[in-house]
Amino acid sequence: MNNSPAGVIGVVGAGTMGEGIAQVALQSGYSVVLFDIQADVLQRAVSDIHKKINRLVDKGKLTREAADGAVARLAASQDIAHLAQAQLVIEAVPERLNIKRDIFRQLEQVCSKDTILATNTSSLSVTVIGAGCQYPGRVVGMHFFNPAPVMKLVEVVVGDDTTSEVVDAVVRLARSFGKHPIVCKDTPGFIVNRVARNFYGEALRIVGEGTADPADVDWLMENGAGFRMGPFALMDLIGIDVNLDVTKAVYHAYHEEPRFRPHALQARMVAAGRLGRKTGRGFYSYDTADAAATEVPAQLDRNACAEQATTQVGNVVVIGDTPLASSLLRRVAERAGKSLANAGVAYDGALADWDTVGIQWRADEVEAFLRRCRPDIVLVGVAGEEAYHRPLLQAVERAVGEDVLILTSVAGPSATEQAGWLRRGDRVRGFHVILGDNGFVKEAHPAFEWTVPFQAQTSDAEAEERWNRRTEALALSLGCVPRQVRDGAGGVVMRILAMLFNEAAEVMREGVATAEDIDTGMKLGTNYPRGPVEWMDDLGIPVVWNTLCALSREFGDDRYRPSPLLRQMVTAVRHGNREGGSVQWASLTK
Repeated sequence: MNNSPAGVIGVVGAGTMGEGIAQVALQSGYSVVLFDIQADVLQRAVSDIHKKINRLVDKGKLTREAADGAVARLAASQDIAHLAQAQLVIEAVPERLNIKRDIFRQLEQVCSKDTILATNTSSLSVTVIGAGCQYPGRVVGMHFFNPAPVMKLVEVVVGDDTTSEVVDAVVRLARSFGKHPIVCKDTPGFIVNRVARNFYGEALRIVGEGTADPADVDWLMENGAGFRMGPFALMDLIGIDVNLDVTKAVYHAYHEEPRFRPHALQARMVAAGRLGRKTGRGFYSYDTADAAATEVPAQLDRNACAEQATTQVGNVVVIGDTPLASSLLRRVAERAGKSLANAGVAYDGALADWDTVGIQWRADEVEAFLRRCRPDIVLVGVAGEEAYHRPLLQAVERAVGEDVLILTSVAGPSATEQAGWLRRGDRVRGFHVILGDNGFVKEAHPAFEWTVPFQAQTSDAEAEERWNRRTEALALSLGCVPRQVRDGAGGVVMRILAMLFNEAAEVMREGVATAEDIDTGMKLGTNYPRGPVEWMDDLGIPVVWNTLCALSREFGDDRYRPSPLLRQMVTAVRHGNREGGSVQWASLTK
């Protein structure tokens, strides 16, 4: 097709998406024929496009000459025959297969056989839409994100019959629109909607189980993982009903795959008419007059954190083999003004469970170090199988006194499970934090998520409170803001992230998209702070694997089964650890 500004783009459907796509094409120098069978919808769309383009002039983002030219290139019609002049037609009608297939049959009757026919579907199969066409090779997905004039991402979806020439042409067109195209296979949810399902789905399960409330989950995901909005605030913004419909569509399209299973809490909200901001009440309450939240997630108390950051907690040391352990080691050394060698022992990755000699050597070294430095608090971050993890944690207990607090990462087994390996599980606390040098995007005051194991809850109440106060003081001394949640494998932040990462691994394993396109899609399409693949490299592939395995054991639910690709990568990583090398996604997915 002709990708010069002289080309003609057809848009079918003058709703929100069709209107936005038409505006994008006009601002990029194309002529646009906007088609809709409803006169009032068509008239409103034309009026809105004029207003929005003129508003860009007022804001200094478009010259008056460019705006007048764009408006002059817009033609609106209720006659589909007027699309005959278009080199490419983008369909943006409601998400119903029968409607879309009927539109494409009509387009084949009026358009040249060389005209590219693109669908803006977000959930339907491009292959199925094009199956009724005489020339299915020219049918392609061109999924814009709302609002189309603002969002930079376009998913170019390749149907089973789509030709490579058509894909190349649509990629060039998207770039001429000023968009960033990513190419993916025709699978339910494509990239963004598929990977994003568990941002909401796992958060709903956490709240439904009573691990944390919506405000806590949102606060932790925003301040502990750097997301602009937590999952519950975002569902309220999108519309809880809309979010549920997408989840159901993906779930059924994958033939009830457990990873995409809808949650009863969300269904109950929809049934009660609590749909979010548009109804004034969802997971939070809103003033319907101005849609401002009257109940919002708790915010970081930065002043309190700054005042208490120097709390004296005694001699703190770090033991572990994860990127988090290395980050904590550096932070502890910096805060305490001591050398890295005196701040703890951080290995470059876990050992395989069969390496009994190596495991014993590490346990002996950890025990000797702790007996020498006599700590008051030990931070532990281990990402290995129980046969490796348990001896290291037991070595910590053997080496320290009865009054020493042991904080162990719940990016894997729960604190309760780990405390069960020890003689004195009541002085164990679980934690998770992402620091600036292991994947966090904000530098100041990250959230420090911590948990109390069941063993501590059945002990002396006064002793439990004493250990809890020391845990919070430790978090503040590290420059973090503590937030307690109920104990469980993965905690809150790592549990949600692990599910996102696992789905990204499945997308790669199935050949749906490349690692680069997955990361680009999630950053541009959903404003994620990091791409899931690059983020997993920073947090550590074994940490993700450990978390998923622990969740699978804890719940016995197939939704938590790790991707086979993750299993292969963990094996490769642990082999690299033994050989003294380093293995990441980039080297394993070429």
